[in-house]
Amino acid sequence: MTRFLTLALFLAVTTSPGCIAHTPIPVEVRHQISTDHQGRRVELRQSCYFGDLYDDNSKWLLSALPFENVHHIVDMDGKPIHPGNQRGIIPAGTKFIIEDIEFPDQMALATRMLMSPRYHTWVYLRAVETLGKAHDLNSVREHFIILLPMDLAGQQDVESHINQLLAPAGRVSAWLQERRPSVRVAIEHKDILPGMTREELIAAMGEPQAWIAEQGKAGLEMVAWYPRGEAWLRRDEVIRVANPRKMTTQKTD
Repeated sequence: MTRFLTLALFLAVTTSPGCIAHTPIPVEVRHQISTDHQGRRVELRQSCYFGDLYDDNSKWLLSALPFENVHHIVDMDGKPIHPGNQRGIIPAGTKFIIEDIEFPDQMALATRMLMSPRYHTWVYLRAVETLGKAHDLNSVREHFIILLPMDLAGQQDVESHINQLLAPAGRVSAWLQERRPSVRVAIEHKDILPGMTREELIAAMGEPQAWIAEQGKAGLEMVAWYPRGEAWLRRDEVIRVANPRKMTTQKTD
């Protein structure tokens, strides 16, 4: 009981509507960024998992990495709290409209649920077309959310992170049409396939949690480390796939 009251007090103090905006970006710059992006038609650069936005089950969360390997909030002991109910995959090239870029200002914090990534910048996306399984699960959920890191320092940071995840409409779908059929299937299902280029690997799996340099028999090889496996690359081409070595790094945004 004491622990529950302590947590409640902690949340009440740290989430008070009177708190200042949790971003160093000036309000006029935030407004300009939002205005510039609202209504933009874009495509996912990377295939993403989707599922519940923590306790906010009115929106979908998009993540290039499995939900069990990412966290955006922690409990009172500093232990990671992972998003729940990963439902499936939204493939690279899927078309969306950016409806808003919402920064963690006082108004946003007042409307976000306590057990959600309240202090992140949220990119609100609406699917251009029906997304099959995602749509059938709960047609009431209109928005997909991409979470930007909390340490955004300015407009250039924001634009860089948005561009890492989203491309202008038509660019990714055209690029996918130029890939081999087996590579397109691997990207759609978030699989690593020998023979993939570095660009194709990232479209499938997202940015690796670590890049490791290894000296192979034929020269320097780069290892893209993911929780599900390692992709070994030579001259920017995947030459083999291996089980992941033990790592302590976990993605935190």
